[in-house]
Amino acid sequence: MKRIATIPIVLFLSLSMSLFLIFYFQDPKPKETLTYFPPDPNTRYIETRTELDLSSVKNEKEYVLTWETHSMLDQKSYLRQDVSLLFEDGFLKDILSTWKENTEAILQTKEITGEESGQYQAITFHYAELHQGNDLIKSAQALSHDELYVIDSPLSKIYAFKEPQTLEEKESKRTIDYIITQKQHYDRQELLKYFNLNPENYIAIPLTDLSLYLEDGFPGIPKEKTTDFLGGLWEGLYKEYVLNIQKPDGTEISALGSTVPHLLFPKEAGEVYITFRTREGDPILLKQMIN
Repeated sequence: MKRIATIPIVLFLSLSMSLFLIFYFQDPKPKETLTYFPPDPNTRYIETRTELDLSSVKNEKEYVLTWETHSMLDQKSYLRQDVSLLFEDGFLKDILSTWKENTEAILQTKEITGEESGQYQAITFHYAELHQGNDLIKSAQALSHDELYVIDSPLSKIYAFKEPQTLEEKESKRTIDYIITQKQHYDRQELLKYFNLNPENYIAIPLTDLSLYLEDGFPGIPKEKTTDFLGGLWEGLYKEYVLNIQKPDGTEISALGSTVPHLLFPKEAGEVYITFRTREGDPILLKQMIN
């Protein structure tokens, strides 16, 4: 993934910094990064799961959600990593991210406090780095997703659902979805205008909907390239979004409070763009190479 920004070229590095970089990259211990390697067709996940649940209600205004992710590989791997992003009403609420060496399983759980009615969406990238000898490194990856609607109405106690069952739940979901979708559409149009991109040339997919396209593939990307594309995408998102967002002026801020990234797939040959706003409203544009 490459940032669309003008970055000053560093022409000179001191000897001490050069030595630091040498020792840094020679350190065999895993660093805070996610590096994609080609998939191993003989390795699979036994289970991948992301789950959101309303665990308790504190009072008339506050409630607590339980956010849990779990993944189990069919073998131990050199490195396991799970990264989960939780969005509330289209804004990044929190991040769960961890890695472990020489294991097949990862379990993450966290309690989140919320207020008022809202839509919660969590998407998790499950990843394994497999070292197979002779310096051969492969990988295994998967996505999981969950969605929860919490309703805080003066006419009833706070309650939650994933799929609406009653007419009241269906109407609540429709209203919340409409408000969020309209706001995202307007903001996306403004971002495209800001970056001089013609909306007629792209198909927009929010990051939270990625798992819906795994079976049929993504627009303009050959089905056999889906795994490579997703692996490269999450490698870039981890660096440019999960760890921190680099603003155009070079400063870094947390991704918390930023909008859901939208992927812009070109209708004709080209690059995939990812666009969103920081919590301060700064427009950000990243790009992902399809090949």
